[in-house]
Amino acid sequence: MDEKQFAALTDKLDKMTRLLAIDAVKGLPQEKDKIKELDAAGFKPTEIDRLLGKTIGYSRVVLERLKEKKQAKTDTTSVTSSSPSTTPSTSAPQVQQELATA
Repeated sequence: MDEKQFAALTDKLDKMTRLLAIDAVKGLPQEKDKIKELDAAGFKPTEIDRLLGKTIGYSRVVLERLKEKKQAKTDTTSVTSSSPSTTPSTSAPQVQQELATA
């Protein structure tokens, strides 16, 4: 296979990949969902921008915000659900008694 044939084949494969990627996310209602799916499929942010017709850097910002949102969600979950072994257990009557004697 010569260089010209290889370039033509690569171009056709790129077009097929773009068409399949666009078809895979066309039913998703929000852009962030499309970006998340394409990212999970292994596309780079610059490729996602090109596929969706967005400006360069758009999907990178969306992915970063999704990452921050996910991390904030896991941080609040870990704070609110601490294990009983690390928090002292006190009963309500005992606390009321301590407050009355203070």
